[in-house]
Amino acid sequence: MNQRWKMIAVWAMALLLVLTSTACGGTDKGSAPETGNNGDNAKQETQEKTKLSLFIVSRSPDALYTNDTLTWKTIGEKFNVEFDFITGDNTTMSEKFRFTMASGDYPDIVAGQLKDMNQFGKDGAFIPLNDLIEQYAPSIKKHVIDDKDAFMQTSDDEGMIYGVPMMSAIRTSSGPMVRQDWLDRLGLPMPETIDEWHATLKAFKEQDANGNGDPNDEIPFDAEAEGHWFIGFLDAWGLNWDWDNRWTEENGKLIYTPTDPRFKEFLEVMNRWYGEGLLDRELMTRQKTDLDTLLLNNRVGATNHWIGHIAGFKNKAEAQQIEGFDYQVAPPPVLNKGDKPLTHKQQKSVIQLGWGITANNKHVDLTMKIFEYVNSDEGQILFNFGKEGDTYTLDANGDYQYTDKVTSSPDGIYNGLLRFGGQAWIGFRQHPYYEKLIADEDSFNQMYSYIEKDYFRPPYPTLKYSEEDSERFGELTTQLNTYIDEMVSKFVIGQVPLSKFDEFVSQLKKLGLDELQQIQDRTYDRYKEMIGQ
Repeated sequence: MNQRWKMIAVWAMALLLVLTSTACGGTDKGSAPETGNNGDNAKQETQEKTKLSLFIVSRSPDALYTNDTLTWKTIGEKFNVEFDFITGDNTTMSEKFRFTMASGDYPDIVAGQLKDMNQFGKDGAFIPLNDLIEQYAPSIKKHVIDDKDAFMQTSDDEGMIYGVPMMSAIRTSSGPMVRQDWLDRLGLPMPETIDEWHATLKAFKEQDANGNGDPNDEIPFDAEAEGHWFIGFLDAWGLNWDWDNRWTEENGKLIYTPTDPRFKEFLEVMNRWYGEGLLDRELMTRQKTDLDTLLLNNRVGATNHWIGHIAGFKNKAEAQQIEGFDYQVAPPPVLNKGDKPLTHKQQKSVIQLGWGITANNKHVDLTMKIFEYVNSDEGQILFNFGKEGDTYTLDANGDYQYTDKVTSSPDGIYNGLLRFGGQAWIGFRQHPYYEKLIADEDSFNQMYSYIEKDYFRPPYPTLKYSEEDSERFGELTTQLNTYIDEMVSKFVIGQVPLSKFDEFVSQLKKLGLDELQQIQDRTYDRYKEMIGQ
């Protein structure tokens, strides 16, 4: 925790102690929800609306949440609740969050970043939900606690849950994308192995794949420089590499990907492809806007990117001027024909947003019932599709279809559903079919293909570092990554020969790799203890 947040936490704790010392009864809201005296209290509950203050970002700035917003109106009617919304756009609420947490005058419910709830939960601002979930929330328990990956992605470093998370419906993220019309023009199959990729890219380079009569203007493969997107080919070697994570979990250990002999083999292939002109000469400096221009100017045969993003390019005006323009997702590359295509690249099951119950909440039991309802199947439908007959209908096949109330939105279907309160930044479960309704069918099918074909490796573990280890891990990782990024570029373009790979590994050790490995090993051991391995 940096100094600024420590100061905020100290103020919050001081004010909280004052507030709680004067509260009547001194009830510990974290131990169990209030149960009331049934009888008279239950009768009164049906007659008077319970007021709950809710701190939340309104997803559509031109339609701030009120008790008349469809989703919140439905909850209000179901639980006899009236919400006092503390809301605004994301920028406004980010600023307001800091002051709110420093003041100690917490609303009953706070929706926002899970990391903030975990941080301030330790200082007493939020109540732990583990026991409450176990006792009162079977749906949340099933999706958040019983799922070890979701649990680790949600809880703090001591295994405490302070916020019920939003759950993702689509695991697919990035992958290799190929111009299907170029393949068809040259009579080529979709590449699967690294050797087939080599043959495909060579044909793109030499055989006028875009059909404009100039065999020299094609770029077989291009990608954004930031993040080293070309490293998506590393899936063929079974190694993991991400922007901020260069570790591979294998056989009960964590391996540092840049030092693995398989990573050297990968670099040798990339260096050879670069030398043959199969990779863009500007690969290491290519910016997003320039890449988009090349993709839409019929110049690039293949890339590696967010699948839904590139699949949707065909709907752009520039692409519609190119006959047959069609990027399709390829399976994760493999080394040998018949190997199972698998990728490390995937979205986590937990989106790092959700909502928690503050220490000032005097209606914990009712709030937990609302949390459970929103996470249930019925709540999932509400926050993905809204209300039947109003914002959605079911077609003859039983599939969801948004009504004109949503589809007629001038700025798109997605913004239309935000306006009725759908996809709120709270603890609900996204429905995969909602993705289909806001995207064109082909883009959805491409995103969903990896799911249907089970192309995912087990997700990388969510590690919980101690405060001391976290700070040191960040320092060492930044230092090592700076050197690694520089050397990877030099290896690929041939500025430094691969015969220097061992020297590269030796330099990593000098920069602190051994200490970093020790931090990873003890944190990984703790991870296995937390999930019961």
